[in-house]
Amino acid sequence: MASKLSVEVAPLEHARVFRGRSLVTDGQKIFEDGPRLAREFGGVRNDISGREMPVVSAVVAHDPAEEGGRFRYFMGDEVCPSASKRLQEGFEDLVLPAGTLTAVVHVPFHLQALAALHVARARRSFYEEWLPGSGYVSAADELGFPDVELYHYRRRRFRRARKMVLDLLFVIRRA
Repeated sequence: MASKLSVEVAPLEHARVFRGRSLVTDGQKIFEDGPRLAREFGGVRNDISGREMPVVSAVVAHDPAEEGGRFRYFMGDEVCPSASKRLQEGFEDLVLPAGTLTAVVHVPFHLQALAALHVARARRSFYEEWLPGSGYVSAADELGFPDVELYHYRRRRFRRARKMVLDLLFVIRRA
């Protein structure tokens, strides 16, 4: 069965660096820890030096590395290449190296409250429908995480309003 999911495969032309904060959590506590990390990051995000404009924010759940399914959960904003060469106290960097092969899936949604549901559906479609017949496999083992949620804003045509856009960037390699 062919997938209806629209996927764009391309290597990253340049490294993408996200600067932010993280915590260690598990599948049970993520619903408490995620909002807590979002509040903490929201309180310090304007202190990030060298943020790219327009702002692109990333959310990453690392693969469970510890017994009991504990994993690192990261939130950060993209920084320009020159700023990424200097570490900034109180923050950590997540790096997607240049040349990393990625599959990008645009996740359409209209209500921010339903974004998590749409992300879960897009992930399931990617892994169950698109990936098996694509000639690619997940490269999560190379970077320690399977995908990156990218949130950014675009101006709407003919309006002053801005619209949140959500893309899932999957880390892949040829099978």
